[in-house]
Amino acid sequence: MDYIEQNIGKGERILARVTHSKAALATAFIAFAVCVAIAVGLWFGVGAILTEVEGNDKAPEETIDLLMTVFTVVQIVLLVLPVLIGTVVLLRSFVAIYCNQLVVTNKRLFGRSGLISKNVIDILLLKLDNVRAANNLFGALFHYGTLEVVSAGSQQIINGRSVNLKYPYVKNTEEFRRAVLAAVDKAKEEERLAQAQAQAEAMKRVQEGNR
Repeated sequence: MDYIEQNIGKGERILARVTHSKAALATAFIAFAVCVAIAVGLWFGVGAILTEVEGNDKAPEETIDLLMTVFTVVQIVLLVLPVLIGTVVLLRSFVAIYCNQLVVTNKRLFGRSGLISKNVIDILLLKLDNVRAANNLFGALFHYGTLEVVSAGSQQIINGRSVNLKYPYVKNTEEFRRAVLAAVDKAKEEERLAQAQAQAEAMKRVQEGNR
């Protein structure tokens, strides 16, 4: 049983669930491949410079040794850094697709994100301000987008600023967004009717007390 099923309350029904696009992994693999290609290109580029420096007979031997050391360090850094960046992008995509969960029920919007450090979101529909959907070029090509939950209860503090919680690589962004907004509208209507009924009952009791 997953996190969502374990935390469904009594009388609560799931109206919509976020689904993630496996095709979004293609963009992560592309980014990783580009980073590896850059790393390999820089490795051979700096290697060519090293060969030229080593073959220079006019420069002092101490200068050549220093340049060889510097360029060797640069060569290693330029190999490791792009591969490291590509690996981080790839891992973040895997975590977002396979670990993030988000649903809207007839009472609230809730779910969680992250693998090691988990962020839990749990917002009553009446407290939810908005849910935005956006995508970039790759999202348009592979049919996925990012959901942004707009609510004081969903904000995170990052570098001293409050930012809205975002769910990337979502396949059904517009469908889920419409389901959330419809659920919010229904919750507000039910709240309005409940308040009107409570006021009517209060007025009825007052009138009966005046008889």
